[in-house]
Amino acid sequence: MKLLLSAYACEPNRGTELGNGWNWALNTAKLGHEVWCLTTVEGRANIEAEVKKLSLPNLHIVFVEVPKYIDKLFEYHIGFYPHYLYWQQQAYKKAKELDKQIDFDLVHHVTIGSLQLGTALWRLNKPLIFGPAGGGQEAPKAFKKYFYGWWKTEVIRSGISKLLLQVNPDVRKTMRHASLVLTTNEDTYNMARDNGALNAKMFLDTSLPESFFPQAYPERTPKQELQILWVGRLFARKGLPLVLEALSKVRKDVPFRLTILGDGHMHDMVPGLIAEYGLQGKVDWKGQVPWEEVKRGYTESDLFMFCSLRDSSAAQFLEAMAYGLPVVTLDLHGGKNLVPDNAGIKVPATTPEQTVQALAAAVEDLYDHPEKREAMGRAGYTFARTQTWPLKTKHIADFYSKFSRPQAEVIEH
Repeated sequence: MKLLLSAYACEPNRGTELGNGWNWALNTAKLGHEVWCLTTVEGRANIEAEVKKLSLPNLHIVFVEVPKYIDKLFEYHIGFYPHYLYWQQQAYKKAKELDKQIDFDLVHHVTIGSLQLGTALWRLNKPLIFGPAGGGQEAPKAFKKYFYGWWKTEVIRSGISKLLLQVNPDVRKTMRHASLVLTTNEDTYNMARDNGALNAKMFLDTSLPESFFPQAYPERTPKQELQILWVGRLFARKGLPLVLEALSKVRKDVPFRLTILGDGHMHDMVPGLIAEYGLQGKVDWKGQVPWEEVKRGYTESDLFMFCSLRDSSAAQFLEAMAYGLPVVTLDLHGGKNLVPDNAGIKVPATTPEQTVQALAAAVEDLYDHPEKREAMGRAGYTFARTQTWPLKTKHIADFYSKFSRPQAEVIEH
């Protein structure tokens, strides 16, 4: 099958969207399809080196450039949006040229996974799969105190999202032309349906390479002190202050230690937050650490606690479950859909007061019942084993077979 992938974000050995774009291209090619992947020039050296090392003749990376004055938009806070929209138009022009030579059987848009941005490739009039995509989630206003000065960024983002849905013609055109729209959470599923998607399905975008898993399931002997882990970028929307406040409410007879792995915009606030919530001596903040230390954190901890207030589908949940950690999170956005009910405790995001108390109670419950931690950890591990890149691309290959042009049509073309 001749596939055209649109992966604005794409780079090997990277996380988040960059890693997703690369893994879709790589693993789809490994299935034997002829893959042409459109991407930006960011990470070009890494991509070309990896492609040369892999020697996959059916994986073709097509770099789509934009003028330097467009690249400069990244120097501004909201410059990503016009940069992406401009790149999409250039990508369509390149795709149109390629299609005349190759005659693609199917088009798959994989990154950026944002429904409000759509894709210009619907104009090719080929079978189109869009996603997995997020974008429908919004931070609950009741929790704006945890955003501090960054709440205005959430308000701007929400405004841009609503504006794009109204003025970006590629959104509704994509939804109506796509044979299949894949969404990572319920919020985005509802947005897709509201904007004309004829065939929308839930499909997690988070996956792991087989090499990520430990060689054996990490057996844990209950210890006197509960080891809690938080992993992520120190952005306000990731909810670290909410976690710290909740831990400050945990019963005094529950000994625990929180390890924080990550750095970011809130760097200078962390020591003050630890002091504000009376957690001195109970928190180890290690900042940005190498992957091996992150894996060690997953191995040596008893519980993963991550309460992002806006997230499409955080990869940390899957990583923690791959190491057999039970999860405490919010019943919100990506966490709601990614974490199975039997693999953790998901607390409703109602009011800060109620949510903080419920999170504290969840920690107490899992301290008091180590057997529950063990059962949840094994359930999460079993689920994580179903969410690897090889399995995910085999799943998507079923969609390719279902929605690509019938072979008879290809022959007659």
